[in-house]
Amino acid sequence: MSLLDMWQEPLWLLALLALPFLLWRTWSLSGRARVPIPRSATVSALPSLRATLWWVPDGLRMLSLVAIVLALARPQVEGEETLVGQGVDIMLDLDMSASMNAIDISENDLRRLLSDEKTPNNRFQAARDTLKQFIVHRNKASHDRIGLVVFGEKAWLKYPLTHDHERLIQSLNELVLDVGIPGRDGRCPNGCTIGGGGTAIGDALGRAYNQLRRSRAESRVVILITDGKQMGGTLDARAIAKHIHDLPADERVRVYTFLVGGQDQVWLPETDRYGRPLVNAGGIPLYNRPRQPFETDPDLLREVASLTGGKFYESYNPEKFKEDIADLERTVFKSTVERPRHDRFIFPLLIGLLLLAGEWLLRFTVFRSVV
Repeated sequence: MSLLDMWQEPLWLLALLALPFLLWRTWSLSGRARVPIPRSATVSALPSLRATLWWVPDGLRMLSLVAIVLALARPQVEGEETLVGQGVDIMLDLDMSASMNAIDISENDLRRLLSDEKTPNNRFQAARDTLKQFIVHRNKASHDRIGLVVFGEKAWLKYPLTHDHERLIQSLNELVLDVGIPGRDGRCPNGCTIGGGGTAIGDALGRAYNQLRRSRAESRVVILITDGKQMGGTLDARAIAKHIHDLPADERVRVYTFLVGGQDQVWLPETDRYGRPLVNAGGIPLYNRPRQPFETDPDLLREVASLTGGKFYESYNPEKFKEDIADLERTVFKSTVERPRHDRFIFPLLIGLLLLAGEWLLRFTVFRSVV
Protein backbone atom coordinates (compact mmCIF):
# COMPACT_ATOMS: atom_id res chain seq x y z
CA MET A 1 0.00 0.00 0.00
CA SER A 2 1.42 3.40 -0.98
CA LEU A 3 1.53 6.37 1.38
CA LEU A 4 -1.29 8.12 -0.50
CA ASP A 5 -3.50 5.03 -0.65
CA MET A 6 -3.52 4.61 3.12
CA TRP A 7 -5.86 7.59 3.56
CA GLN A 8 -9.61 7.12 3.08
CA GLU A 9 -10.32 10.90 3.10
CA PRO A 10 -7.04 12.39 1.83
CA LEU A 11 -8.52 15.87 1.15
CA TRP A 12 -8.41 16.56 4.88
CA LEU A 13 -4.61 16.52 4.61
CA LEU A 14 -4.83 19.85 2.78
CA ALA A 15 -5.66 21.41 6.15
CA LEU A 16 -2.05 20.83 7.13
CA LEU A 17 -1.09 23.57 4.66
CA ALA A 18 -2.43 26.06 7.21
CA LEU A 19 0.11 24.90 9.79
CA PRO A 20 2.97 27.20 8.64
CA PHE A 21 0.62 30.21 8.89
CA LEU A 22 -0.46 29.23 12.41
CA LEU A 23 3.16 28.79 13.46
CA TRP A 24 4.07 32.19 12.07
CA ARG A 25 1.13 33.84 13.78
CA THR A 26 1.92 32.22 17.11
CA TRP A 27 5.55 33.28 16.90
CA SER A 28 4.70 36.82 15.81
CA LEU A 29 2.38 37.24 18.78
CA SER A 30 4.90 35.87 21.23
CA GLY A 31 6.41 39.32 21.77
CA ARG A 32 3.03 40.93 22.44
CA ALA A 33 1.46 40.86 25.84
CA ARG A 34 -1.51 38.55 26.17
CA VAL A 35 -2.08 39.56 29.81
CA PRO A 36 -1.23 42.84 31.55
CA ILE A 37 2.54 43.15 31.75
CA PRO A 38 3.63 42.72 35.35
CA ARG A 39 6.19 44.94 37.10
CA SER A 40 9.82 44.15 36.50
CA ALA A 41 10.22 42.91 40.02
CA THR A 42 7.48 40.39 39.44
CA VAL A 43 8.99 39.23 36.16
CA SER A 44 12.39 38.77 37.70
CA ALA A 45 10.78 36.58 40.32
CA LEU A 46 9.33 34.17 37.76
CA PRO A 47 11.24 30.91 37.40
CA SER A 48 13.59 31.25 34.43
CA LEU A 49 12.80 27.73 33.09
CA ARG A 50 9.08 28.40 32.97
CA ALA A 51 9.68 31.67 31.15
CA THR A 52 11.92 29.95 28.63
CA LEU A 53 9.31 27.29 27.87
CA TRP A 54 6.47 29.71 27.22
CA TRP A 55 5.93 28.09 23.78
CA VAL A 56 5.10 24.59 25.10
CA PRO A 57 1.29 25.08 25.28
CA ASP A 58 1.26 26.53 21.77
CA GLY A 59 3.37 23.61 20.53
CA LEU A 60 0.97 21.12 22.09
CA ARG A 61 -1.93 22.87 20.39
CA MET A 62 -0.21 22.65 16.99
CA LEU A 63 0.58 18.99 17.46
CA SER A 64 -3.00 18.26 18.55
CA LEU A 65 -4.31 19.96 15.41
CA VAL A 66 -1.99 17.85 13.25
CA ALA A 67 -3.13 14.65 14.98
CA ILE A 68 -6.83 15.56 14.64
CA VAL A 69 -6.41 16.37 10.92
CA LEU A 70 -4.71 13.01 10.40
CA ALA A 71 -7.59 11.32 12.19
CA LEU A 72 -10.11 13.10 9.95
CA ALA A 73 -8.21 11.81 6.90
CA ARG A 74 -8.97 8.27 8.16
CA PRO A 75 -5.68 6.37 7.91
CA GLN A 76 -6.06 2.69 7.05
CA VAL A 77 -3.74 -0.31 7.02
CA GLU A 78 -3.89 -3.67 5.29
CA GLY A 79 -4.73 -6.54 7.56
CA GLU A 80 -3.69 -10.14 7.43
CA GLU A 81 -4.27 -11.95 4.16
CA THR A 82 -7.86 -13.17 3.94
CA LEU A 83 -8.86 -15.83 1.46
CA VAL A 84 -11.64 -15.03 -0.99
CA GLY A 85 -14.23 -17.64 -1.87
CA GLN A 86 -12.74 -21.02 -2.68
CA GLY A 87 -9.47 -19.77 -4.17
CA VAL A 88 -8.28 -21.27 -7.44
CA ASP A 89 -8.32 -24.88 -8.57
CA ILE A 90 -5.11 -25.67 -10.47
CA MET A 91 -4.24 -28.84 -12.39
CA LEU A 92 -0.58 -29.39 -13.29
CA ASP A 93 0.07 -31.38 -16.50
CA LEU A 94 3.72 -32.48 -16.36
CA ASP A 95 5.39 -34.13 -19.36
CA MET A 96 7.41 -37.26 -18.45
CA SER A 97 8.37 -38.37 -21.95
CA ALA A 98 11.93 -39.63 -22.41
CA SER A 99 12.99 -36.39 -24.13
CA MET A 100 12.65 -34.66 -20.74
CA ASN A 101 16.02 -36.29 -19.92
CA ALA A 102 17.65 -33.63 -22.09
CA ILE A 103 19.47 -30.67 -20.61
CA ASP A 104 19.57 -27.21 -22.17
CA ILE A 105 22.95 -25.65 -21.53
CA SER A 106 25.91 -24.34 -23.46
CA GLU A 107 28.94 -26.58 -23.94
CA ASN A 108 31.15 -24.26 -21.88
CA ASP A 109 28.69 -24.22 -18.99
CA LEU A 110 28.34 -28.00 -19.17
CA ARG A 111 32.11 -28.49 -19.02
CA ARG A 112 32.36 -26.05 -16.11
CA LEU A 113 29.71 -27.89 -14.11
CA LEU A 114 31.23 -31.28 -14.76
CA SER A 115 34.70 -30.06 -13.83
CA ASP A 116 33.23 -28.88 -10.52
CA GLU A 117 31.77 -32.38 -10.05
CA LYS A 118 28.23 -31.08 -10.42
CA THR A 119 25.49 -32.69 -12.48
CA PRO A 120 23.17 -30.35 -14.42
CA ASN A 121 19.43 -30.78 -14.00
CA ASN A 122 17.56 -32.15 -16.98
CA ARG A 123 14.30 -30.64 -18.22
CA PHE A 124 12.18 -32.81 -15.95
CA GLN A 125 14.20 -32.05 -12.82
CA ALA A 126 14.21 -28.31 -13.57
CA ALA A 127 10.44 -28.30 -14.16
CA ARG A 128 9.75 -30.34 -11.03
CA ASP A 129 11.87 -28.07 -8.81
CA THR A 130 10.16 -24.96 -10.16
CA LEU A 131 6.70 -26.49 -9.70
CA LYS A 132 7.53 -27.34 -6.08
CA GLN A 133 8.47 -23.71 -5.46
CA PHE A 134 5.24 -22.63 -7.17
CA ILE A 135 3.19 -24.90 -4.88
CA VAL A 136 4.94 -23.51 -1.80
CA HIS A 137 4.19 -19.94 -2.92
CA ARG A 138 0.54 -20.76 -3.56
CA ASN A 139 0.29 -22.41 -0.15
CA LYS A 140 1.48 -19.20 1.51
CA ALA A 141 -0.65 -16.88 -0.59
CA SER A 142 -4.00 -18.67 -0.60
CA HIS A 143 -5.79 -21.95 -0.08
CA ASP A 144 -5.83 -23.13 -3.69
CA ARG A 145 -6.49 -26.75 -4.50
CA ILE A 146 -3.79 -28.20 -6.74
CA GLY A 147 -3.71 -31.54 -8.57
CA LEU A 148 -1.21 -33.36 -10.77
CA VAL A 149 -1.45 -35.26 -14.07
CA VAL A 150 1.68 -36.89 -15.52
CA PHE A 151 1.91 -38.00 -19.12
CA GLY A 152 4.19 -39.74 -21.56
CA GLU A 153 2.83 -42.27 -24.01
CA LYS A 154 -0.30 -42.21 -21.80
CA ALA A 155 -1.66 -39.84 -19.18
CA TRP A 156 -2.47 -40.61 -15.57
CA LEU A 157 -4.03 -38.68 -12.72
CA LYS A 158 -1.21 -38.80 -10.20
CA TYR A 159 -2.85 -36.67 -7.52
CA PRO A 160 -6.41 -35.24 -7.45
CA LEU A 161 -7.18 -31.67 -6.44
CA THR A 162 -6.06 -31.24 -2.86
CA HIS A 163 -5.34 -28.70 -0.14
CA ASP A 164 -2.60 -31.01 1.16
CA HIS A 165 0.25 -29.35 -0.67
CA GLU A 166 2.90 -31.19 1.36
CA ARG A 167 1.65 -34.56 0.13
CA LEU A 168 1.50 -33.21 -3.40
CA ILE A 169 5.15 -32.13 -3.20
CA GLN A 170 6.01 -35.55 -1.82
CA SER A 171 4.24 -37.11 -4.80
CA LEU A 172 6.32 -34.93 -7.14
CA ASN A 173 9.50 -36.10 -5.41
CA GLU A 174 8.53 -39.72 -5.97
CA LEU A 175 8.24 -39.37 -9.76
CA VAL A 176 10.81 -41.36 -11.75
CA LEU A 177 11.51 -40.34 -15.35
CA ASP A 178 11.83 -42.95 -18.11
CA VAL A 179 15.43 -43.08 -19.35
CA GLY A 180 14.20 -43.99 -22.82
CA ILE A 181 15.58 -47.53 -22.98
CA PRO A 182 12.85 -50.22 -23.11
CA GLY A 183 13.44 -53.35 -21.05
CA ARG A 184 12.97 -56.90 -22.24
CA ASP A 185 9.49 -57.07 -20.69
CA GLY A 186 8.51 -53.74 -22.24
CA ARG A 187 8.91 -51.87 -18.98
CA CYS A 188 11.49 -49.18 -18.39
CA PRO A 189 14.54 -50.64 -16.60
CA ASN A 190 14.74 -47.90 -13.98
CA GLY A 191 11.20 -48.39 -12.61
CA CYS A 192 9.83 -45.22 -14.16
CA THR A 193 6.48 -43.78 -13.12
CA ILE A 194 5.09 -43.80 -16.67
CA GLY A 195 6.37 -44.94 -20.05
CA GLY A 196 8.08 -42.10 -21.91
CA GLY A 197 7.72 -43.39 -25.47
CA GLY A 198 5.21 -40.69 -26.49
CA THR A 199 3.72 -37.33 -25.59
CA ALA A 200 -0.02 -37.69 -25.02
CA ILE A 201 -0.81 -34.00 -24.68
CA GLY A 202 -4.49 -34.46 -25.54
CA ASP A 203 -5.02 -37.19 -22.95
CA ALA A 204 -3.25 -35.11 -20.29
CA LEU A 205 -5.40 -32.08 -21.07
CA GLY A 206 -8.54 -34.23 -21.02
CA ARG A 207 -7.76 -35.72 -17.61
CA ALA A 208 -7.00 -32.30 -16.15
CA TYR A 209 -10.21 -30.87 -17.58
CA ASN A 210 -12.27 -33.75 -16.12
CA GLN A 211 -10.95 -32.84 -12.69
CA LEU A 212 -11.80 -29.17 -13.09
CA ARG A 213 -15.19 -29.36 -14.79
CA ARG A 214 -16.78 -30.55 -11.54
CA SER A 215 -15.06 -27.82 -9.57
CA ARG A 216 -17.04 -24.98 -8.01
CA ALA A 217 -14.05 -22.68 -7.69
CA GLU A 218 -14.39 -19.21 -9.16
CA SER A 219 -11.23 -19.74 -11.23
CA ARG A 220 -10.00 -22.99 -12.79
CA VAL A 221 -6.59 -23.28 -14.42
CA VAL A 222 -4.50 -25.92 -16.20
CA ILE A 223 -0.72 -25.51 -16.36
CA LEU A 224 0.53 -27.74 -19.19
CA ILE A 225 4.28 -28.33 -19.38
CA THR A 226 5.82 -30.24 -22.28
CA ASP A 227 8.91 -30.30 -24.47
CA GLY A 228 7.46 -32.06 -27.50
CA LYS A 229 4.60 -32.41 -29.93
CA GLN A 230 1.41 -34.45 -29.56
CA MET A 231 2.32 -38.11 -30.11
CA GLY A 232 0.29 -40.98 -28.75
CA GLY A 233 -2.85 -41.02 -26.66
CA THR A 234 -6.44 -41.09 -27.85
CA LEU A 235 -7.62 -37.50 -27.40
CA ASP A 236 -6.85 -34.46 -29.52
CA ALA A 237 -5.72 -31.37 -27.63
CA ARG A 238 -7.25 -28.97 -30.16
CA ALA A 239 -10.66 -30.65 -29.88
CA ILE A 240 -10.61 -30.33 -26.11
CA ALA A 241 -9.56 -26.68 -26.32
CA LYS A 242 -12.38 -25.94 -28.78
CA HIS A 243 -14.85 -27.69 -26.47
CA ILE A 244 -13.72 -25.51 -23.56
CA HIS A 245 -13.95 -22.43 -25.78
CA ASP A 246 -17.61 -23.21 -26.61
CA LEU A 247 -18.65 -23.58 -22.98
CA PRO A 248 -20.50 -20.82 -21.07
CA ALA A 249 -18.12 -18.32 -19.52
CA ASP A 250 -18.63 -19.59 -15.96
CA GLU A 251 -17.73 -23.17 -16.98
CA ARG A 252 -14.53 -22.49 -18.90
CA VAL A 253 -11.07 -23.59 -17.88
CA ARG A 254 -8.02 -21.53 -18.77
CA VAL A 255 -5.01 -23.45 -20.05
CA TYR A 256 -1.51 -21.99 -19.75
CA THR A 257 0.97 -23.89 -21.91
CA PHE A 258 4.76 -24.07 -21.49
CA LEU A 259 7.08 -25.37 -24.20
CA VAL A 260 10.23 -26.17 -22.24
CA GLY A 261 13.64 -26.76 -23.75
CA GLY A 262 15.31 -25.39 -26.85
CA GLN A 263 16.82 -26.81 -30.02
CA ASP A 264 20.29 -25.29 -30.12
CA GLN A 265 22.13 -26.31 -26.94
CA VAL A 266 20.69 -29.73 -26.11
CA TRP A 267 22.53 -32.62 -24.48
CA LEU A 268 21.53 -36.14 -23.43
CA PRO A 269 23.31 -38.29 -20.84
CA GLU A 270 24.88 -41.51 -22.05
CA THR A 271 23.50 -44.59 -20.31
CA ASP A 272 23.95 -48.34 -20.34
CA ARG A 273 21.16 -50.72 -21.27
CA TYR A 274 19.79 -50.53 -17.74
CA GLY A 275 19.49 -46.77 -17.83
CA ARG A 276 22.46 -46.15 -15.56
CA PRO A 277 24.57 -43.09 -16.47
CA LEU A 278 27.96 -43.79 -18.04
CA VAL A 279 31.04 -42.01 -16.74
CA ASN A 280 34.58 -41.56 -17.98
CA ALA A 281 37.75 -42.75 -16.25
CA GLY A 282 37.60 -39.76 -13.93
CA GLY A 283 34.04 -40.56 -12.85
CA ILE A 284 32.53 -37.63 -14.77
CA PRO A 285 29.16 -38.33 -16.47
CA LEU A 286 29.20 -38.45 -20.25
CA TYR A 287 26.87 -36.34 -22.41
CA ASN A 288 26.33 -36.24 -26.16
CA ARG A 289 24.18 -34.39 -28.64
CA PRO A 290 20.85 -36.05 -29.55
CA ARG A 291 21.02 -38.04 -32.76
CA GLN A 292 18.10 -36.06 -34.14
CA PRO A 293 16.29 -32.91 -32.96
CA PHE A 294 13.27 -33.38 -30.72
CA GLU A 295 10.04 -32.52 -32.51
CA THR A 296 8.01 -29.67 -31.06
CA ASP A 297 4.66 -28.08 -31.90
CA PRO A 298 4.51 -24.54 -30.52
CA ASP A 299 1.55 -23.74 -32.80
CA LEU A 300 -0.55 -26.37 -31.01
CA LEU A 301 0.32 -25.05 -27.56
CA ARG A 302 -0.28 -21.48 -28.69
CA GLU A 303 -3.69 -22.38 -30.11
CA VAL A 304 -4.76 -24.31 -27.01
CA ALA A 305 -3.84 -21.37 -24.79
CA SER A 306 -5.57 -18.86 -27.06
CA LEU A 307 -8.82 -20.85 -27.35
CA THR A 308 -9.12 -21.25 -23.58
CA GLY A 309 -8.17 -17.72 -22.58
CA GLY A 310 -4.74 -18.72 -21.30
CA LYS A 311 -1.24 -17.83 -22.43
CA PHE A 312 1.60 -19.60 -24.22
CA TYR A 313 5.14 -19.50 -22.82
CA GLU A 314 8.25 -20.64 -24.67
CA SER A 315 10.81 -21.51 -22.01
CA TYR A 316 14.02 -22.39 -23.79
CA ASN A 317 16.06 -23.08 -20.62
CA PRO A 318 15.49 -23.61 -16.87
CA GLU A 319 16.08 -19.96 -16.01
CA LYS A 320 13.52 -18.81 -18.56
CA PHE A 321 11.03 -21.37 -17.25
CA LYS A 322 11.39 -19.97 -13.71
CA GLU A 323 10.80 -16.47 -15.04
CA ASP A 324 7.72 -17.62 -16.96
CA ILE A 325 6.23 -19.39 -13.93
CA ALA A 326 6.86 -16.25 -11.86
CA ASP A 327 5.12 -14.17 -14.54
CA LEU A 328 2.18 -16.59 -14.50
CA GLU A 329 1.83 -16.35 -10.73
CA ARG A 330 2.17 -12.57 -10.77
CA THR A 331 -0.35 -11.90 -13.54
CA VAL A 332 -2.90 -14.70 -13.13
CA PHE A 333 -3.11 -15.38 -9.41
CA LYS A 334 -2.56 -11.89 -8.02
CA SER A 335 -6.29 -11.32 -7.36
CA THR A 336 -6.99 -14.54 -5.48
CA VAL A 337 -6.19 -13.02 -2.09
CA GLU A 338 -7.92 -10.01 -0.58
CA ARG A 339 -6.26 -7.87 2.05
CA PRO A 340 -8.97 -5.99 4.01
CA ARG A 341 -8.28 -2.43 5.12
CA HIS A 342 -8.75 -1.46 8.76
CA ASP A 343 -9.32 2.07 10.06
CA ARG A 344 -6.65 3.43 12.37
CA PHE A 345 -8.05 6.96 12.91
CA ILE A 346 -8.69 6.28 16.61
CA PHE A 347 -4.98 6.44 17.44
CA PRO A 348 -4.23 9.93 16.06
CA LEU A 349 -7.59 11.12 17.44
CA LEU A 350 -6.75 9.99 20.96
CA ILE A 351 -3.28 11.50 20.65
CA GLY A 352 -4.79 14.80 19.47
CA LEU A 353 -7.27 14.92 22.35
CA LEU A 354 -4.57 14.10 24.90
CA LEU A 355 -2.32 16.84 23.51
CA LEU A 356 -5.20 19.30 23.60
CA ALA A 357 -6.00 18.35 27.19
CA GLY A 358 -2.33 18.75 28.09
CA GLU A 359 -2.28 22.25 26.56
CA TRP A 360 -5.26 23.42 28.59
CA LEU A 361 -3.91 21.83 31.73
CA LEU A 362 -0.64 23.73 31.36
CA ARG A 363 -2.40 27.01 30.58
CA PHE A 364 -4.45 26.86 33.77
CA THR A 365 -1.65 25.60 36.01
CA VAL A 366 2.06 25.98 35.35
CA PHE A 367 1.85 28.67 32.65
CA ARG A 368 -1.17 30.53 33.97
CA SER A 369 0.80 33.62 34.97
CA VAL A 370 2.89 33.65 31.78
CA VAL A 371 0.51 33.01 28.88
